[in-house]
Amino acid sequence: MKVGVLATMIFGALIGFPIASFAGLAPDGDGDGIPDVLDKCSADSRNVTISCDRDQDGYGNLCDGDYNNDKTVLAGDYSMFFIPDLAMGTDGGRGTDMNCDGSVLAGDYSMFFIPQLNMGSPGPSGMACAGTVPCN
Repeated sequence: MKVGVLATMIFGALIGFPIASFAGLAPDGDGDGIPDVLDKCSADSRNVTISCDRDQDGYGNLCDGDYNNDKTVLAGDYSMFFIPDLAMGTDGGRGTDMNCDGSVLAGDYSMFFIPQLNMGSPGPSGMACAGTVPCN
């Protein structure tokens, strides 16, 4: 090994690594333990799981009432997608099981869909690809 390379490695170990330790944790605006850049529901601390994104659009089920992926949450999302899944009790693949507990119940509507309907759009999401399918 060349002396210059060895010196650079030693310098990096002595100086570079301790400096990196002061960088701290990634920002987490909603305090749910998921860094903002990976958070599919970055304004809601009730994030159930990182991977709970049934329609793979980058918005977690928790904050995605846009079941037809037109970037708006409207009454049509409720009547065309939520109501049929509620009648069956299961998610038909669009994310109507908003709390990801395996069932579509009235609580999914009252606790999760209504706030989305009032906001008018899904999210927010920290994922750069949010709004496109698939967003991984």
